[in-house]
Amino acid sequence: MADFLDELKRRFVRPARPMEDKDVGLVIERLGIMPGHRVFEAGVGSGFLTASLARVVYPDGEVVGVDVAEDRVRAVESNLEALGPVADVVELVVGDAAEVVRRYEPEVLVLDMPGAERVVEEAPGSVKRVAVYCPFVDSAVRAVEALEGRGFEVEWLELVERSWSYEVERGVRPRRFSSHTGFLVFGYG
Repeated sequence: MADFLDELKRRFVRPARPMEDKDVGLVIERLGIMPGHRVFEAGVGSGFLTASLARVVYPDGEVVGVDVAEDRVRAVESNLEALGPVADVVELVVGDAAEVVRRYEPEVLVLDMPGAERVVEEAPGSVKRVAVYCPFVDSAVRAVEALEGRGFEVEWLELVERSWSYEVERGVRPRRFSSHTGFLVFGYG
């Protein structure tokens, strides 16, 4: 599994700072995303999260990935070729996610974009679970307020990853510390 993820990261053109593996895994687990689910993702970046979501919902689910930047959407299309037939569950759209979300009936929203609260406010009633990736406290506060305004139960987390090593001569030591990458705000409805 790690080799596959490492290969995807090497192959993907990454125009923006992507969510880390630790964040992607937590999003998938906290939202209970499974095969067959309909997921709406806003802010596709490099497509790493898109690819991860597609692998989980395949073969009967759907991932709708939206971004305002056409060049990012085209880069994601190219990056997703590495998935083979799994990429068939992905529909990519160039546009304003707050406007586009109304055309779909997703069960889950995964938002990694400025102004994510607008998408929460415009989301159809079919949405039962939401994850918002926020780089700053103020964007997390806006996400919490939007989710609570829609009646969601809210959970706000910061996930920190720290690797450790063991060497006979030196003992146990921290190897690598992944500092703050962002906050994750979850909404459960």
